[in-house]
Amino acid sequence: MRFPSITKKVVLRAALADILLSSILICVSWYAFNRQFYCQYNSSIQEIAEAARSYLNPDDFEKYLVTKQPDEAHARVLDVLQKLVDNFDLNVIYVSAVQAPEYTHIFYFYDPVNKHGKWSPYPLGYEEDYFEPSYHRTTKRVYEEKISLVRHTIKSRVGSHVTAQIPVFDSKGEIVALLGAQKNIQEFVNARKSFVTFVVIASTIFTAIFAALFSIYFNFTYIKPVIAITRETNRFSSERGKPSGALLAVKNRDELGNLAHSVYQMEDIVSRSIDGLTKITEETALALATAIDAKDKYTHGHSSRVAEYSREIARISGKSESECKDIYLYALLHDVGKIGIPDSIINKTGRLTDEEYTLIKAHPVIGKQILSNIRQAPGICDGAYYHHERYDGKGYPEGLSGKNIPDIGRIIAVADAYDAMTSNRSYRGTLSQEFVRNEIQNGIGTQFDPEYAKIMIGLIDADKDYKMRES
Repeated sequence: MRFPSITKKVVLRAALADILLSSILICVSWYAFNRQFYCQYNSSIQEIAEAARSYLNPDDFEKYLVTKQPDEAHARVLDVLQKLVDNFDLNVIYVSAVQAPEYTHIFYFYDPVNKHGKWSPYPLGYEEDYFEPSYHRTTKRVYEEKISLVRHTIKSRVGSHVTAQIPVFDSKGEIVALLGAQKNIQEFVNARKSFVTFVVIASTIFTAIFAALFSIYFNFTYIKPVIAITRETNRFSSERGKPSGALLAVKNRDELGNLAHSVYQMEDIVSRSIDGLTKITEETALALATAIDAKDKYTHGHSSRVAEYSREIARISGKSESECKDIYLYALLHDVGKIGIPDSIINKTGRLTDEEYTLIKAHPVIGKQILSNIRQAPGICDGAYYHHERYDGKGYPEGLSGKNIPDIGRIIAVADAYDAMTSNRSYRGTLSQEFVRNEIQNGIGTQFDPEYAKIMIGLIDADKDYKMRES
């Protein structure tokens, strides 16, 4: 199915808007996914912290710093931390003091239950200059900004981890240590990646389906009626024909449907007005042609017959209906210039003198002068002016040849010659059909345009009863 360019543009913009909305959906989903996870993580960490701190006695930390010897209380706390690790699926949980400004970690309780390694708990009071940038930043914030919980994400060979640190206060309300918990979030990262992938794929499929369905709907609902209206108005304006029923087929119950029916009604009104004006024009031209033919008692009906032959030649040659109407009208008036020729010369039965023949040859010029005053039909004078031109250039008044002669002149030349031979004259009767056919045949390429002469011969051959002649 092929769509007009306007449909493609609208669908493209709709698809881009859909992609933009999908992108916003992905970003919002990503944010909401992370926010929900971290809210749950923070809540879990707070729960871990409350449980851990209930077993800690921060006032004992100074003792461990000096002796670095575990006792029963230390063993009990270490056991609690181990259970927290198991219950909350943690990688690591520890308690350490960090002294400013170096922030050297001094581990009091440490249980590295790592799922992917073989670490041993650090001994009590183990000191380490653990200057890892992310730890340093979070530790500094806890000590200097008094933040209740800080966290950061790190990546290692075994995946992504989130570490949270919570302050531990002594009986005086001073921060004496940090409680840290680390959890592997690779499953969350994978789930988030899968979710985003799903959203992208779903959005792409939805966009493709939406674009296809919307393009079909938009094309048939809006573009097709618009194209129908455009084509019909172009056809009507170029052909000046009858209104087409195509606009009545537009079933839209909206402004487009109203527009289509309004255009149809307008065309109907204009068509009837044109028909009326055309009829008046044709009747006027016919009356004028009849008056012209009446000057010659031997050529009654000559202009009407020439006009009919010319219209038929034009139709067969592929001219449009409006062009055929114009050619008929112009051919009716092809001899209008004879108004300026004395009746004595037109009706002379004997041979014309050179002076009289010169006057007869002036009737195309006179016809052009008369008809050129009709400004609404600029080409109306061409039939009168060029119908005596010859294809070989030996005609008059311009001596044009070949395609330089306007179409109307070449068409009327054949029709005029045919009617002259098939009409009664003062000096002879109607010529035989065979003779007329041979004369047209012999004049191809010399007197007549080959295309139009062959069409005339075809009409002669189709006229088995020889009805195309003066009755």
